[in-house]
Amino acid sequence: MSNILITGGAGFIGTALAKKLKSLNHTVTLIDLEEKFSSIHDGFERFNLDIRYYKNFDQLNNLNFDYIYHLAAQTSSAISQEEPELDVNTNVKGTLNICNFARQCKAKKIIFSSSMATYGDKNGKIKEEDSQNPLSNYGVSKVAGEFYIKMFKQFGIENTIFRLFNVYGPGQDMSNLRQGMASIFMAQSIMSNEIKVTGSFDRYRDFIYIDDVADALLYGLDDDTNSKIYNVGSEKATTVKELIDMIIKVNDTAETDFKVINIGAHEGDQFGSIADVEKLKTLGWNPKTDINEGISYMYKYAKEVLK
Repeated sequence: MSNILITGGAGFIGTALAKKLKSLNHTVTLIDLEEKFSSIHDGFERFNLDIRYYKNFDQLNNLNFDYIYHLAAQTSSAISQEEPELDVNTNVKGTLNICNFARQCKAKKIIFSSSMATYGDKNGKIKEEDSQNPLSNYGVSKVAGEFYIKMFKQFGIENTIFRLFNVYGPGQDMSNLRQGMASIFMAQSIMSNEIKVTGSFDRYRDFIYIDDVADALLYGLDDDTNSKIYNVGSEKATTVKELIDMIIKVNDTAETDFKVINIGAHEGDQFGSIADVEKLKTLGWNPKTDINEGISYMYKYAKEVLK
């Protein structure tokens, strides 16, 4: 079994991945900001660490890791437009710091969570070989992260890059109303009778359930995925209107009590994207959770945390 470090290990995806890796008997260490950790992380070795500053890695000086899952990031396109320096410092400088630490601790591989935001708007299913034309600072920062990680192969550090589409499900941060379309609408539906939408109701996303994403990321441990890039999505388009209708349908509040309000678009927001995941399917992966089922699971979780 391997020694594995997860950056952003207390986050939505990091926590789900950590549980799966531990169930497979890997030794898992988490790093994240102090306020992100909770009692659900008690079974893991963990460090409070801000990746923006390389000196913070001194606390890991005596540790060696076989693999590093680099998930830590500023993930909101809206915030990236408002606070571009935060985005650059976390996603670009932070990724460079991870690469340098990987070299220092003699890790053999970095497994990176990139994003569908690197592609920009494209018609039809998006293949990994398609051009990257990001519309937001966030998308640009993820492209830069990919290049840093690929560049470090010359120092003997392998890589696998997963471009995640819209991840949703139980465990998502319901208090952050600036990131995560499904979680924003879900939280609003529980906390008030108003769901506020930015941009067109015809915008669409490829929503992929958290357990399916964690399963996909496990393939990064295989040598067969070295130096490869994989999309992680459902290959299905769901419009903003369809998503809101699903959320209202599973809600305990009567459908007639809801108001859905358009409050205007923000810079850097993609109109739509759908993943082509044939490449990932060749490894044996398939998404298992339909969005109607996933939204139902997510609602049960959200009701508990937003009580």
